[in-house]
Amino acid sequence: MSAANSGTIVGTIVSDISTRIPNDNLQVTQFRVAPVDSRESDSPIPLTAYNGIGQNIVKRYNKGDTVAIEYRLRYTTWQTPEGEPRGRMEVVVVSTTTIRLGQLSVIQRAERAAASASAQQEAPVEANARAAAVNRIADFIEGKEDKVHEAEVVF
Repeated sequence: MSAANSGTIVGTIVSDISTRIPNDNLQVTQFRVAPVDSRESDSPIPLTAYNGIGQNIVKRYNKGDTVAIEYRLRYTTWQTPEGEPRGRMEVVVVSTTTIRLGQLSVIQRAERAAASASAQQEAPVEANARAAAVNRIADFIEGKEDKVHEAEVVF
């Protein structure tokens, strides 16, 4: 990538992150970032990410997160139906790095961690119950047990 059309922005995501799918092979993710050194009168910078990079942004970030974004500039031209030339400069996200999570991301990650911990605590109990049932069935087959309850057979 040429240094003339690329760079890094460090800033806070100040808009909701939106995604649209204009066709089967393309996912477009858009959001705005206010650079950390910007003035109040400066407008946030609109950014665009495509496909996998956009999917990762949607999964990882929320409004209020501070991120470092590597980008490249892209200039697109087209003609209107009336034949007038049009053009648009686009800041395309190449990669992201988390600098600081905003409040919403911190809450979401804490909820995911709690759910994961809860699932991990339940899993050993369930596994131990299954192992005990399998052992009782094996003992029954070998003639060490007189009977096996129906509830122990259902997995």
